[in-house]
Amino acid sequence: MRILCVQGIHSSVGSTTVVANASRILKELGHDVLVFDLNPNNLLRLHFNMDWQNPSGWASNISHEKPWFSAAFECEQGVRFIPFGQINYKKLQSLLINSIAETWLPDQLNLLNLSNDSWVIINISSELNELSTQALKSSDIIIRVIEPQINSLSQLIDSIQSSYIYEDVSLINKSFYLINKLEPTSLLDYDVALILKKLLLNKIIPVTIHFDENIKEALANKTTVTIHAPKSPAAIEFRALAIWLINHFNR
Repeated sequence: MRILCVQGIHSSVGSTTVVANASRILKELGHDVLVFDLNPNNLLRLHFNMDWQNPSGWASNISHEKPWFSAAFECEQGVRFIPFGQINYKKLQSLLINSIAETWLPDQLNLLNLSNDSWVIINISSELNELSTQALKSSDIIIRVIEPQINSLSQLIDSIQSSYIYEDVSLINKSFYLINKLEPTSLLDYDVALILKKLLLNKIIPVTIHFDENIKEALANKTTVTIHAPKSPAAIEFRALAIWLINHFNR
């Protein structure tokens, strides 16, 4: 299986949106796709038309002593996804301390017995914890989502998350950077994007996702922009991202 891990360089840069849209395009292109949400904000499910009030998820299953994999769903386009689930802070801390062993994630993925050409796309939080570090280590490729903003530039250069990756050669080698939410009318955005491209060189993905109002409308309709507005600029860019991912693995 091909394991892709997606992490925002800080919160609210749109990493969950990237996961949802890329997975939908990969499925549309004929690939078997499983999306695994390891982000406690539990928002990925809303891109796949899951009921707002449904608290189900792998983490909430474990906290209620149920099999984690029974939380799997399949959206109408055929993407299988496993939501995080709704749990409170105390249960989350207990889960991380008592239920997530050092090799929990790779062990669970191996149990799924997926084919070699299946895609497992893992959505993780920007915070480093037992789940996110296991996902980073288990992945074949890491996409770090970054906005063309000064705070993102600062996080890229000096943050706990970046330090963790830069201290491990294996993580550096498989990490790539996606510029997201570039405002087409902002000269400052373009200037910061240029700085990012010069800093990151061959580690920058040659696709930029521009800010598109259709993305917000898609989430309001509990779907992805690739379904809500398939001819929109953002949908076209997400398609280009999916094709880049396929080519990356084919190389």
